[in-house]
Amino acid sequence: MILTDNINILKELIPELWDGLKQYEDEKNRILFQIKETRRGDKTLSINKDNKENYLHSKYDPIREANTILESYEDMDDDFGIIFYGTGLGYHIKLVLEKYRNIRYYIYEPIPELMYNFLSNINLRDLSKSKLMGISIGRDNNIEGLSRFVDLNKDKLKIIELPSHKQNFPDEFNKFNEIFLELIRSKRTQLVTNYSFQKRWIINSMKNFNEVLSTPNILIEKKGEFKGKTAILVAAGPSLNEEIENIRYIKENGLAHIFSVGSAINTLIYHNIYPDAACTYDPAFENQMVFEIIKEKCIKEIPMIFGSSVGYETRENYPGDKYHMITSQDTVSSYYLKNEDDRVINIVQDAPSIAVVTIQILYELGFSRILLVGQNLGYRGKEQYSKGISYGSDLTEEELEKGIKVKDVYGNEILTNEGFNFMRQQIEHYIKQLPNIKVINTTKGGAHVEGADFIELKEVIDNCLKEKIVEDNWLDGNKTIYDKEYLDFKSKNMDKAYSRVSKINKEYKDILNKIERAINNRNFSQAEKLYIKLDKELIKIENNDYYKTFILPMNRVQYKILVDSIDILNYIRDPYEKGRKIVESFRNFIDICTEDMQMIEPIYKEMKEVISNYTKSSLEKGE
Repeated sequence: MILTDNINILKELIPELWDGLKQYEDEKNRILFQIKETRRGDKTLSINKDNKENYLHSKYDPIREANTILESYEDMDDDFGIIFYGTGLGYHIKLVLEKYRNIRYYIYEPIPELMYNFLSNINLRDLSKSKLMGISIGRDNNIEGLSRFVDLNKDKLKIIELPSHKQNFPDEFNKFNEIFLELIRSKRTQLVTNYSFQKRWIINSMKNFNEVLSTPNILIEKKGEFKGKTAILVAAGPSLNEEIENIRYIKENGLAHIFSVGSAINTLIYHNIYPDAACTYDPAFENQMVFEIIKEKCIKEIPMIFGSSVGYETRENYPGDKYHMITSQDTVSSYYLKNEDDRVINIVQDAPSIAVVTIQILYELGFSRILLVGQNLGYRGKEQYSKGISYGSDLTEEELEKGIKVKDVYGNEILTNEGFNFMRQQIEHYIKQLPNIKVINTTKGGAHVEGADFIELKEVIDNCLKEKIVEDNWLDGNKTIYDKEYLDFKSKNMDKAYSRVSKINKEYKDILNKIERAINNRNFSQAEKLYIKLDKELIKIENNDYYKTFILPMNRVQYKILVDSIDILNYIRDPYEKGRKIVESFRNFIDICTEDMQMIEPIYKEMKEVISNYTKSSLEKGE
């Protein structure tokens, strides 16, 4: 039976885990393991596999065996975070936690019956319950707790495995490895993306705000208008070169709406094909290079559909019509805008690729079929882009050596990279999530995309695209009218929040100075009281509209580091060291925020003028 203390802990902290283990209260459900007694009188576990009895612990001296495991992890200290993979009866876990009493730990046991035996043998209250940061049965596929633990301990993290567990359950160990490595890859990608673009997302959104107010929101004005129609999503993979004449035929006969994504616009223009729209969302300064040819040649016939957080240089001086969509990274529009007739403003979720963003748009526009063209999501020989892209280049030998093997549309292996692979996974995710839409992958030699049948484009044309569906000026429509009174109201509220920022910052810095003096004077009881006040000041920052809309999103990486550090700092036993680190962490954060406030102040003033002119002109017209 699970120890009563453990049941109480599970009910309090992890009730879903207790619910998953209840079935093992019935002895008939405990069929994998047998508890046996060793020659020394300790307990061990045996399992019958392939008509052979195996032991998870030594059948002679399990404690000595556990000490051997402990000795192989000597490069640790009390500041580490430990993931225990595989519990057994917990001998090695108990020894590690007795040696490192301040260590933070997480228990991952993918065999529920084994977890039951562990909790029947070891009392969690004896294992520094306050340092236990999570328990997971791997089969529940819930990695939120594990993800949080990794965030909090990323600088000093160690996985301690029970060797016999890995040997007896290799599939479960491989699954854990896959989950853990994917978690790390995802966090690394997210961190790099957030760090690279956190400021650009907000600055772009502020500088694009005037264009958002002056152009139609395509997801409002054209939502659901293309039911039963086909859209072609043209990407810049090397296979695009082979489909140029097919695309030309489709365009000349109006058989489907053609949307270019990313650099594909340049390949199409190179071949004198103008898509029905060019989609863009990349926040980087360099994104403007994609549209240089259109601007140089002053091509007015290609509408641009831009994300509201796109690099503002991209849409500047664009000669064609423009239509916008609000992106999830744009906290500015989300704060200020409300539709005049209360229709929902759809938000397009940020993604690793404009193709993924465009799939969301096409779904909202109502298209029943999407054809993926040039969406290689991998390499073809040394090629990774189609012709006509001046800034594209062949792959180096080093890039090829680092390639990841994936299955192509014919079932063969091709090479790709982490970026392309992540894009493919995201496309597969949306295909699975979005109902009533058929996605066909026509990319010859491209990566297999789960949920998208491979059919060559010529075959789709012959069998499915038989009549003209594209009308001239198909995007013509009303300019989106956002609620002016609401915009004016939110602008005034933002001004009030902005006026309070200086006071909040001053009080925050004053408390930091007092904490610094208190710890230098070894007055740690006073410091503890000041920590409470500092926490209240941080809450003021988190609740201030100016901070929430502009400054915190611009520093989301540093803010997350600060919030994560608060949890870790509570585990520091030395009060002086704890105080010193609190001052350092909180001061670094407020200094960065103050710098950004100064940087965006002129942009904020420009934005206020834009809002004033927009609301004033509407009132003068009597709207």
